[in-house]
Amino acid sequence: MSNTFRLGIVFTHPTQHHAPLWRKLNQQPGISVTALYLCNENQTSGDRHLGSSQPWDVDLTSGYEYEYLKTITGQVASKISKNLFHPGLFARLKPTNFDAVFLPSFYTLSYRLTVLLCKLRGIPIIMQNDATIISDDHYSRARQIALATLYPLMYSLADHWISSGDHNAIYLRHYGVSDAKMVRGCYPVDRERYEQTIAQGQDEIQRIRRELSWNNDTILYCFVGKYIARKNPFEFIEAITKAHRVDSRVRGIMIGGGELQAAIDQRLAELNGEVLNIGFVNQSQLPLYYAAMDAFISTSQFDPHPLVVSEAMAVGCPPILSDRCGNWGYSDTVQHRYNGLVYPYGQVDALVQAILSLTDAETRRLYSERSQEVFAGQDLNTELNAFLQVINRIRHAKNRVAEPNPDFANV
Repeated sequence: MSNTFRLGIVFTHPTQHHAPLWRKLNQQPGISVTALYLCNENQTSGDRHLGSSQPWDVDLTSGYEYEYLKTITGQVASKISKNLFHPGLFARLKPTNFDAVFLPSFYTLSYRLTVLLCKLRGIPIIMQNDATIISDDHYSRARQIALATLYPLMYSLADHWISSGDHNAIYLRHYGVSDAKMVRGCYPVDRERYEQTIAQGQDEIQRIRRELSWNNDTILYCFVGKYIARKNPFEFIEAITKAHRVDSRVRGIMIGGGELQAAIDQRLAELNGEVLNIGFVNQSQLPLYYAAMDAFISTSQFDPHPLVVSEAMAVGCPPILSDRCGNWGYSDTVQHRYNGLVYPYGQVDALVQAILSLTDAETRRLYSERSQEVFAGQDLNTELNAFLQVINRIRHAKNRVAEPNPDFANV
């Protein structure tokens, strides 16, 4: 009998944040990882929400076993959908194949089928999401009542939870997940890839900075993400414009794309270059752009755990974010006035003051150092260790079941 722990992953598609985790887990002694993907989004075409047709240009499928499951139509889906249903899960999810299965949510039909099959077949379920009470707050009162009834039942189906931050842990407890079921982790960012890209791209970083700056005194603040309503990009534009009137060194850089692209371009055309829209930047180059910036801003109306904040911190870019983002807290990604600033969503003048406070070079230097310090405790290795803790718990529980009861050993 093999002592290898066989971890199954049921996930929508390969992502730049989780694929390196599957690879690293698979490198651990006594652990094998197999990912069952529900679609190939970002691998054959771009992120439709970013308005890009370019697939991700970093390796997301080497170093571990994976398979693209076919839907009920017999095809591999090309995009995420709630209705994704994969009959192949019936044959794959068996105790003879996996010692535990990880999935992130109940969003798709196939996720729900995964939970059902694991419960029926006695396969331990590991879950992690990035949800927070903050992100649930925009729901209607009727939906919140429904969630209060359904989520405790649904979340109790998971045997183990990995929390992704302070607000996420509060959220899980709110919906009935006990501390005994929880291990603290994070949403992973591949620090090794970022550090390697930056070490090899110093000349390119300087070229980017020269290209985006008016002069050597320019202070660059970046917005990275989807140009959609809940990301609230116009608050970024208005705050940068106001801050520039006070300090002419301030300039905003927007990286991304999406449905608000035309409206953003129209607004920027009315300005005098205070904000530039770079558009889509692929994964291999994104660390270089972060490294060329002086500060990062997330203005989201609601955003459970925007990983762009962690990406910026990985290169020492100090963050400013709205209090409607879910990754700030005493021991979370952004710790107010320690490594970054949190401002009240919708209060443009408060954001302007935060921007102006980071025009001070010494404050930026201090927050930059502390951002890298905080991120070092929330990188890929932190999430790896959380998974290893859960795997050890499952192994120990299995061993206890297999041990004979001493009261009946000699019967």
